[in-house]
Amino acid sequence: MAIFGFGKEKKEGGNPSDLVLAYFEDAQRVRAPFTLTGPKQTESSATLQGLDESEGLATFQVSGPLIADKGDKLHFAFVQESLRLGGSCRVHELRPTAVVVELPEAMELMERRGQPRARLNPKEGATLTALTGLFDGVGITGVVENVSESGARIRVEKALNLKGEKRLPLGSALVPVGQAFLLVKLNKLPKCPAVMELEGTAVYLDASSGGLSMAIKFSKPRVDIAGALRSLVNSRTTAIPSAVPPKARRRPEPAGALEEDPFHRPPAPARPEPRAVEPSKAPPLPQPPPIPAPPAPAAALAAVTLVAPAPAEANGPEAPLAPPPKNDALLRMKKRSRAVVALASSPAFSDILKDFLQEEGYGRVLVTASMEELLEHLQQPNLGLVFLDGPWGTMEGLEFVSRLTGAFQDLPPIILAAEDISTSVVLAARRVGVAQLLVRPYAMDEALSSLFTQQMGLS
Repeated sequence: MAIFGFGKEKKEGGNPSDLVLAYFEDAQRVRAPFTLTGPKQTESSATLQGLDESEGLATFQVSGPLIADKGDKLHFAFVQESLRLGGSCRVHELRPTAVVVELPEAMELMERRGQPRARLNPKEGATLTALTGLFDGVGITGVVENVSESGARIRVEKALNLKGEKRLPLGSALVPVGQAFLLVKLNKLPKCPAVMELEGTAVYLDASSGGLSMAIKFSKPRVDIAGALRSLVNSRTTAIPSAVPPKARRRPEPAGALEEDPFHRPPAPARPEPRAVEPSKAPPLPQPPPIPAPPAPAAALAAVTLVAPAPAEANGPEAPLAPPPKNDALLRMKKRSRAVVALASSPAFSDILKDFLQEEGYGRVLVTASMEELLEHLQQPNLGLVFLDGPWGTMEGLEFVSRLTGAFQDLPPIILAAEDISTSVVLAARRVGVAQLLVRPYAMDEALSSLFTQQMGLS
């Protein structure tokens, strides 16, 4: 991560606060997609590439043309930690595929709904069908991404012209904003009746993330439907904050120390090595080598490692300080022949993750944002690692791992990305078969590659 520090000389247009920098640094780290809106209300998808705090500037890589001039005001919006945030900034410089803007002094919460919403896993099978008319008009079917008492957001899968049953292209012009739906049918929502019917209107359509998402506002749902939706939301979320939540910036460690790496939180008591602890150096700390036995709950929480990395201690404890020399050529061959299977939270992030792993020398990289395609990848031979960072909460991720280990007998080590780590989460992860928890957000760097190498038994 780049190191940022306030300088005495700043540009007049950019005076960002620590709160803005904290959110922007994390957005850059996880490659969060931004939407930039120009003065003519044209929208462009962008990714934050760089920050220059001393100059008060941010550089965005833009996909598609951005209609703006130097000095124009741009509006930006992005989703961070399940909250929609945004603000405005000034164009500092335009480039062929990028734009440099002055960092804003503040941001605002841009939640489209004033009520809390429950996020749903696509594997739960909740769908929504919306019809503009019973016999004529447009019919839309999609997977429910989140729902509240007043509306829902869906990932549109299919749209039809009802009269001719002709499929319609999925784009932001599918239906106009404000389009009334005579029938909105919710199917298979958890803790709700199997089918709920009501009416609604289109709030927005968003095609910036590679697919089409649509938000529908419900029109005065019945008391029983509103009660069922309220119960579902209350069981999964808390109240929406009234302002941008406070966020601390990540400060770099002193040179040579990586104890605060995001996948080792909280840090182990003694970690002199910059990399993850190697199996050959872990046994000297306890009395006997405790590799075969699971660690105590407190120790498991401290290290966030749930399964011993690799059984390379078969030689016994006679030579714990001098591991046998490794055949680098053989290790490279294994690294290129064993497949890394990964589930990413979005198609854009799957491309980034795949590029990173290939640059790190992993020859067979199978990355997808589709759970169905993930199941197909798990049937491939010679798998070395499964990495799961899907669009779910911690408990949903553990449930998904439990289903995988029940469906596949011989899975390689599983690394699961999670937002919150506690003793109960560590114990639950161990029970379902997780080898290591990776705390989000995490950096794509040498430490992450070393973690993968360690879990594949190549370190």
